[in-house]
Amino acid sequence: MKTTFRTLLALIVILIAAFFIFRTPDTDRADMIAKYSNDASQFVEDGAGGQIHYRDEGNKEGPAILLIHGSNSLLQTWEPVVALLGDKYRLISLDLYGHGLTGPQANGNYSADTNIAAATKVLDTVGVEKAYWVGNSMGGWLSWRAGLAVPERVSGLVLIDASGAQTDEKVKPYLAARLARSSIGQLLLPEITPKFLVRSSLEENFAQPERLTDELVTRYWELLRFPGNRQASVARGKTAREPEKWAEVGNLKMPVLLLWGEQDKVIPVSHAKAFEEAIPGSKLIIYKDAGHLPMEETPDQVARDIGIWIEGTEALKVQEAELEAAS
Repeated sequence: MKTTFRTLLALIVILIAAFFIFRTPDTDRADMIAKYSNDASQFVEDGAGGQIHYRDEGNKEGPAILLIHGSNSLLQTWEPVVALLGDKYRLISLDLYGHGLTGPQANGNYSADTNIAAATKVLDTVGVEKAYWVGNSMGGWLSWRAGLAVPERVSGLVLIDASGAQTDEKVKPYLAARLARSSIGQLLLPEITPKFLVRSSLEENFAQPERLTDELVTRYWELLRFPGNRQASVARGKTAREPEKWAEVGNLKMPVLLLWGEQDKVIPVSHAKAFEEAIPGSKLIIYKDAGHLPMEETPDQVARDIGIWIEGTEALKVQEAELEAAS
């Protein structure tokens, strides 16, 4: 009994010491908004006491694309794609609840329905009725869930290394995600988030980690520490992901493009094949030199394939409308 007590006491002392030695405080809200917003940045009241950060960029006369980032990411993940597609398409991106400059959801609700409502709120704000929803990882999960929940707002889906497929192959979360799922991680991560941990997690998401820049790592690190985001990350990890919804994915009626990094260690290619098999008419493109974040790692090929696919989809819609009118 004495040995157990001493061990527990020693652990408590170590944890207290770690807290004071390694604690990384929240960043300053105003400083982060000044540093990471740009001329296109806007904030809209969400009706629940919070504000959603979004950008509306590109060609306002072109087809609208709604860009949805993944877990512990931010809307800046799409900047390379926005730069490449902006001449032809209208590109709308947002920071989901608990991410970037949006910060935590007032009621601590991080469900799919809540985030889909935030995305449609942004579409309403900019006056867009329908858009192509392009989502990566968790954002891909939210996108196909939106295709089921609000199909009238979805022109088509581009799922990039999307989560949510139910397969026999187990997914190995990256380091930070593994820590967030542990009880000790849930206790410490809201207060202790060393930069090396963020870098390590990003390296697991890249096929070629040497493509990572210190500027990119710093951005992730600082915005993860935006007030309330780390606590939101823990709460989000406890939110039910409703795996039973996978049984409905074959009911999607809109066009679907699947883009996947062949070297994705987070959500392997077997999940891409599961989506392709489950969604009739979907198209799959696999990138040999990309990991979990191809829109950041190899944006040229991602932007090219999105553009070609949307152009073909729009042309097919015109043909179908002309045939219907003629009949």
